[in-house]
Amino acid sequence: MVYENPAMQNLPDKDAILVISFGTTQKQARNNAIENIINKIRQAYPTVRIAAAFTSHIVIRRIKEKEGLCYNTPEKALELLRQEGYTRIAIVTLDIIPGIEYTYKQKVFLNYKAMFKKMTIAVPLLYWMGQKGHPDDIMDVFQSLLAELAQKIKDYDAVLIFAHGTLHPANAYYSVIQDRLVQMKKKQVYVYTVDGWPNLATIIPKLKGNGYKKLLLIPFMIVAGEHVCQDMAGQSADSHRAILEREGFVVDSYLHGLGESATACRSFLARTEQAYSKLIKDTK
Repeated sequence: MVYENPAMQNLPDKDAILVISFGTTQKQARNNAIENIINKIRQAYPTVRIAAAFTSHIVIRRIKEKEGLCYNTPEKALELLRQEGYTRIAIVTLDIIPGIEYTYKQKVFLNYKAMFKKMTIAVPLLYWMGQKGHPDDIMDVFQSLLAELAQKIKDYDAVLIFAHGTLHPANAYYSVIQDRLVQMKKKQVYVYTVDGWPNLATIIPKLKGNGYKKLLLIPFMIVAGEHVCQDMAGQSADSHRAILEREGFVVDSYLHGLGESATACRSFLARTEQAYSKLIKDTK
């Protein structure tokens, strides 16, 4: 999305990139993943103002209480950038699919675009599916990610990709992911979700039907936060690791978020470049 404000075209160009994510209260996971991506964007654009914002008010409040750090909401961050005199803003979202969170960021874009001379917003990590003239983000990301993790996953019978899931229609992306994995001849790799479909209960019969015993759980989330450390790999009886072990599987967990991977960092840098190049493009 690109918007140029005709009433502000006489203003000088002063550019900023705003990186927006949900956030996490877990400091180490935040530094390893979210801040890792932001730092790589800073390195790629050393002369551009890079700002960060979290969408979760609860996360913002808890970080301030525990660490004394003040993260802004997207709305507050845009207001501050305007006060600092920035006239052109490229928004980069650390979303994986265009679901509820991305829809919210699009609304922020629409609500605040009139405050600036020009504004752009990048698409999430997974967006295009190989439609005419566009790449297949899902195929590209998973080919790269599985190659990056090849040495880690080679000794397991099956790999379970643990995703978030959503009530949004974008939950359909997970079915497309599974389709691409089959096309890649990675039939031993399964994607499932904690809050959507498919869930763990739909995967277990497939694992048993194929005679798989040794499993590796890998998170498909930007940070290895509470969902990963508790729902996926926690010590409680209802964690996915515990459920699978009761079903007779041997289970290991990979406790690293996507934001720590070279694959995701490259992809989000590409998204940043797409949004920023549109921002600085002269369309007059």
